[in-house]
Amino acid sequence: MKKHLFSITFLLCSLFFSNLSFSQYGIEVNYGLNGVFQPAINNFSHFGAGVTYDFDELFGAKLDFGSDQFRSKTPLFSEETGVNITRISAQGTVNISSLIDRTSIYSTFSLIAHAGGGYTIVKSTYNEGTDNITNAIIGLTPRIKISKGLYFALDTSLIFNISQHYNFDGSFTYEGESPNSITGIMYNVTGGLVYKFNENY
Repeated sequence: MKKHLFSITFLLCSLFFSNLSFSQYGIEVNYGLNGVFQPAINNFSHFGAGVTYDFDELFGAKLDFGSDQFRSKTPLFSEETGVNITRISAQGTVNISSLIDRTSIYSTFSLIAHAGGGYTIVKSTYNEGTDNITNAIIGLTPRIKISKGLYFALDTSLIFNISQHYNFDGSFTYEGESPNSITGIMYNVTGGLVYKFNENY
């Protein structure tokens, strides 16, 4: 399934950015903490990657991939259970630092806001089947310039899995005897690297 997802990501990148200048592309990778509030679970098991494009020093877009695992031990099960979540999201980006001060493009620090939505696959380690749902994501990314085109980035993102049919412990989202769905809310706090082919942004 992940191979198919990578293929879809590559195809979408090709279609989305095919007519745009290569010099304004960027790539990013990140790793770090993920978590949910109900039940309270957090793990260092998030991996993400993406392709970015800057329209100018203020606005941009990115297509990114995220992979998360959640595991917990609950009285419902005799073993540790959870879900594996894989998503693709298309997002718009805004350089807040440049929005406040245009000269900040020459600074070593910048603050990027991003938001968008996409497609998510949720698989339970306990129950069979695949949950195909949509996601909405919003976040902030402080970025520090290391060298020409290379940045270290910290990212905090909040993700909403819309109409999720598995709880994060792997159980079905039943309400009494009736099937139910939830908006699964999760977060990522990660560190990573960003490389911009156009050093001006």
